[in-house]
Amino acid sequence: MSSQKSPGFLRSYVLPALWLFALPLFGVWFSGHATGRFDSQVLEAVEKQIGRDTKISEADRQSALDFYRAVPASMACLSGDPELSSYRNSLGKACADLNQFNWASLSSWGLLALGLASTLVALLCGLAAFVSRPFQYGSFVVGWLVLRVASAVQVLGQGALLVWLSYWMTALWVERYYPKLIVIMALLAGGAVFLVVMAIFRRPPSDFDVEAEAITEARAPELWACVRRLCERLQTAPPDNILAGIDANFFVTEHEVRVGERTLTGRTLYVSLALLRLLERSEAEAVLAHEMGHLLGGDTGHSKRLAPKLAHFGHYLQQLYDGGMTRPVFYFMMAYRGLFELSLGRSRRASELAADRLAAGVTSGQDIARSLVKVGAYASFRDRVEEKLFAEDARHQTVAIADRVAHGFSAYAQSDTVHDDLQGAVTPHPFDSHPPLAARMENVGARLNPEDMVQLLLEPVTSSWADTVQDADAIEARLWGAYEARFAQAHDLSLAYRYEPSTEAERAHVEKHFPPLVFEGKEAGFDVQLDFAQVRYGEWEAPILFEQIASATTADRMFKKYLDLEVPGEGRFKSRRSICLSKLREPDALLQAVERYLSRHRIMKEHRASAQAA
Repeated sequence: MSSQKSPGFLRSYVLPALWLFALPLFGVWFSGHATGRFDSQVLEAVEKQIGRDTKISEADRQSALDFYRAVPASMACLSGDPELSSYRNSLGKACADLNQFNWASLSSWGLLALGLASTLVALLCGLAAFVSRPFQYGSFVVGWLVLRVASAVQVLGQGALLVWLSYWMTALWVERYYPKLIVIMALLAGGAVFLVVMAIFRRPPSDFDVEAEAITEARAPELWACVRRLCERLQTAPPDNILAGIDANFFVTEHEVRVGERTLTGRTLYVSLALLRLLERSEAEAVLAHEMGHLLGGDTGHSKRLAPKLAHFGHYLQQLYDGGMTRPVFYFMMAYRGLFELSLGRSRRASELAADRLAAGVTSGQDIARSLVKVGAYASFRDRVEEKLFAEDARHQTVAIADRVAHGFSAYAQSDTVHDDLQGAVTPHPFDSHPPLAARMENVGARLNPEDMVQLLLEPVTSSWADTVQDADAIEARLWGAYEARFAQAHDLSLAYRYEPSTEAERAHVEKHFPPLVFEGKEAGFDVQLDFAQVRYGEWEAPILFEQIASATTADRMFKKYLDLEVPGEGRFKSRRSICLSKLREPDALLQAVERYLSRHRIMKEHRASAQAA
């Protein structure tokens, strides 16, 4: 990594990871503070008692004072010295508190030591991942096993420490304790431990869904023959399945792949019909040879072994994030994941360059360079078309993404934008991070200047492998139809979040997704009415606009649950409007609706502010 990226990694991963040590450090300080305060109070009481004792000589008085000043009460409580037994016995039950402070201190130091040991393990495993691919897999497995146990211990230990502090902090500083606070902390700690333990043993689904159609040999015999010929030259086994789709990429995998209702196993090659139509046969063969190079290099096998563990780790991270008080542990584990990702990126880039060199050996470096330019330009332009369509604040009669890309690609190829896109272009891929285009062309000894790239993108294709696929046009039409329908639905919903609304048409569109709702009360007069703009409650004199709501929270008061809406600017005693959830038939449904409708309003305000700023 360059020096420019290192500060980003430091701010994003290393500094947040230090939160793991925050609570244990506070525990060390607080236990020492409590012990010192106890010693001071005991010494002060002893000094007063000795000072008032008129039966002892001045020499004995001074000797006694010197002893108690030299031997703090905590030393007497925690020491097993028989000579201090009388001192210890005189303190009575107070020593029990000192023992708690001592255990809290030891536990905090133990958590700090565990955190440092975990850091060392994370660093060693992270660095080992840079050595080689087998080391990468082994180091991640070892690191994952060790760190998830250590993180579970951290959650358990820090949770217990937090509960202990919730009692002693108030007891020590304000000389009272709050049972409700202790119970809340105990529930949070217990919930965090439960989430972490469940996340360790629960494996997330690893389904790999691909929107495509399987191309049997009978449907594309020439394409299958071409792939087998390339595999023979590379001396690797051919794929078991070929899938055809419209995504702007090619890839090969050994994962199980689900296509519709079918699950395919073995080696699967995905080809893009949209890109095949853009590539000459020799250029497409260079791409296919590159993908077969991944099979030969063991990249897909390594990914098949590692991907499920990365998915499990990702699920574990999500549980840590959702756990609330487990966030410090989440940031620490995220730092390990970030360090490991550096090694993954390095090895993936090396794999891409190696696959390019293998492909160049059986096709040509020039064909690889030409295919990279075409694929990169197509992917960039398609992204631009879709981003522009989705950003529009008007409904589309038809999105027609495929037609827009096809008809606008020539003008894009002749614009200055294409050069900016290609300078940093990488081929999109679901598994690997690819090196920049310039590095990949240099790797295979090819060179294309900007003028050559423009000419290349404007040249008509004379022979495409897409023409050899039976019913290729029908396959594309089906896939594009499904994709564009989903795109239109997503854009339609997005508009409902963006509109204020300012016209009757916009209002009708918002209400289609956010209709007026009524939540019935258990008794008459306690109904809640909700629409995209406001909340109305039977006990209120007037409705509250979402524009007025600063925050919405729930609270328990007098054995009832309330939804509190903060409305600033109405005076001290009118800043909160409450809905008694206990008086509703469906309180959870109301909470979900208020959250959704309030989120819509806030997103609308942000969008409006962005539009005005632009």
